[in-house]
Amino acid sequence: MNHDVKLTYLVLFVFTILLTGISPVAAVSAGDECLTAVVEDISPSSVGINEEFTVGIGLENCGTRVPENITFEIIRIPPDIIVTEDLVAYIPKFVYRDSERQLRYHMRTTPDANPGPHIIKMKLTYGNEDVQVVKYYDAEVIVTGEHAEPRISSVKTNPAYIYEGDTVDLDLEIGNFGEAIAKSVVVNLDHDFKGITNSTIGSLAAGGNQTALFKFKANRSGTFEIPVIIDYEDDYGKQTDEYDIRITVLDRKGNLNVASVKVDPVLPYEGDTVELTMRIENSGDNTINSIRVYYDHPFKGLKESFIGTLDPNEDGPAVITFVADEAGEYELPVTITYSDDFGEEQIRTNINLIVMEKNSGAGTVMIVLLILAVIGGLIYYNYRTTRSKDAVIRQLMEGNGNSDSNKKE
Repeated sequence: MNHDVKLTYLVLFVFTILLTGISPVAAVSAGDECLTAVVEDISPSSVGINEEFTVGIGLENCGTRVPENITFEIIRIPPDIIVTEDLVAYIPKFVYRDSERQLRYHMRTTPDANPGPHIIKMKLTYGNEDVQVVKYYDAEVIVTGEHAEPRISSVKTNPAYIYEGDTVDLDLEIGNFGEAIAKSVVVNLDHDFKGITNSTIGSLAAGGNQTALFKFKANRSGTFEIPVIIDYEDDYGKQTDEYDIRITVLDRKGNLNVASVKVDPVLPYEGDTVELTMRIENSGDNTINSIRVYYDHPFKGLKESFIGTLDPNEDGPAVITFVADEAGEYELPVTITYSDDFGEEQIRTNINLIVMEKNSGAGTVMIVLLILAVIGGLIYYNYRTTRSKDAVIRQLMEGNGNSDSNKKE
C-alpha cells in the first residue's frame, strides 16, 4: 500500500475517534468495552426560578464486555444552579453485560437565576488503568421566568388645569401588571420644560402600585405628547418600556378687568371721608367666584371689599370708605383675588389718589367770602345811594309844594 494512502487512512481513523468522544488510546485498546450516559429526564420539565428539580442520568452498556471502574461526575455547573447531591458517583463494575444504572441528581435554581438555557457539563470515565475511556456530556436545563409589566395606571397634575407659567406637580401612578417583581424601576420623562425628569421607584411587586413624582415649570402653552420611559429588571434581565402621556397648557388665566374707578369726593381734602369704588368686570366665558378686592392704603378705614360671584359679561362694585387724614399724592396697590374652574388666581394693579391740604381750601374759602363781601358791599352801596337819591327828590318835591301853599295865603 502506498505510504500516502496509509497516512490518509490513519488521519481519517483518528478524526473518527475524536468525533466519537473516545480517547485514541482507549479506542485502540478497549476492544468491545463500551459505556454511554443518557440524560433521561429533567423533572419538572419546566424549571422556574428558585425552584427544585431533578436530573436523571442513565448509564447504558453499549458493548459486549462488562465495563469496570466507572466514574460519573458533574464537572461544571452554572452559578445560578445548586446541586444538592455529591458531584461524583463511583461504580466498581456492572453486574451483567446488559445492565443499566440510573443516577438522579437533586438540584435547585437560585432566587436570582436568569431565565434561559443553562448547560451542565458532565464526564464519564470507565476501564482499567491500562485502557481508560473518557467521555463528556452536556445536560441542558431551561430555566423559565416571568415577565414584569410596569405601566402607567393614572396621571394626576396639580393644578388640574395648567396655565402657561404654572409650576406643576405631576404624579404618575405605576402599576405592575406582570407576574414577576419589577426591580430597579426608574421612570423618565422626555419633556422640554424646566424641572425634574426622572423618578426612582425601586422594586415593584406583581400587582403593586407606586407613584413617580415630578415637578416642572409650564413655560409655554400648547398640547404636548410627553414620552414616559420606564427602565426596570425582571426575570429576563434589564427591560425598557415606553409610553406617552398628554399634557395641555392653557395660554391665559383669569378674565377679570377693572371697568372703572370712582373717588368721592373727586379731589378730597385732608380730613375728608373718602368713598372709593372700583367696578370689576368679568369679560370671560366662565363664572368667577370668591372675588375680593384689597386696597393697600395708609389711611384709617376699610381696606377690603368682597364682591362674590360674577357671571360672564357681568360687573360689580368693590367699595371702601376711609378718612384721608394726611395730604399728599398716593399710588395705592390693589390686589384682586378670585377663583374659577382653574383654581385660585390674583390680579394686581394701582390707583393714584391726591389728597389736598386743608389750608389751601381755607384760602379759597376766604377768597370766595371776600368776593361775596365785595359784591355785598357794592349792592349795599348801590342800595344806600338809591335811597339817598330818592330822599333828595322827595324833599325837592315836598319843597315845591310848600311854596305853592305860601303863595296862596
